[in-house]
Amino acid sequence: MKAELQQLVALQNLDTNIRRLEAELEAIPERRAEIEKDFDQRASQIRTLENRRDEARQTRARLENEIADQRIRAERADRNLMSSRKQDEYTAAIREADAARKQISALETQVLEQMEIFDQSESALAERAEEIKSLNSDRESRLQDFDKETKLQTEKLAADRLERERVFTALSKPISSLYSRISARIRDGVAVAEARNGACMACFMSLRPQAMAEVRRGEEVITCDNCNRILYYAPSDRTPATATSAEPKMAHT
Repeated sequence: MKAELQQLVALQNLDTNIRRLEAELEAIPERRAEIEKDFDQRASQIRTLENRRDEARQTRARLENEIADQRIRAERADRNLMSSRKQDEYTAAIREADAARKQISALETQVLEQMEIFDQSESALAERAEEIKSLNSDRESRLQDFDKETKLQTEKLAADRLERERVFTALSKPISSLYSRISARIRDGVAVAEARNGACMACFMSLRPQAMAEVRRGEEVITCDNCNRILYYAPSDRTPATATSAEPKMAHT
């Protein structure tokens, strides 16, 4: 019976690993999308900085052209002022020159603002120069690593399923049937639990002293009175099996 209990522990560990791998593989599209999203966000940030820089440069050029036009306007108004012979011509020339100079002042302020935007964008892009240079290659490298990991997980899942079938088939019919019934009934699928310090390590309920003694002997299958899992005992002088060490608090029936 002790050998069969060891097989049950091995079967439980295989089933736990299989469920974990299946869940990870089911999440592949979402995980891959997260990688793509991360790089898309970074690329978008960089494009935004580049667009802001380019717009600032273009706006500054447009404003400087407008300033040039206003200076021509001011110079023309100054000439008209010098050549005016009538009061109304003199007044109109003064107003025209003042308006042109006020417009030049406003435009020059806008030019300074665009220069600041340009410099800020250039500085931010300079700080991210290495990232920009390697962004596409980093993306491809990360996706390749992800695909390699996925391939390894797929291969491990296939191997665990084969080993699971071998171990399950090696069990006696009554024991394999008992394991299947318990595993199907319990929400987390953990049908085998370690008994330690007088308690079931899946539901943490205390065991009857007689039950604990029988589990320690390992001569027959003993189940927990509370959660009905198959119990096994791992001596403290060797590395304990891992069947019940994983998420014992999920042991609800």
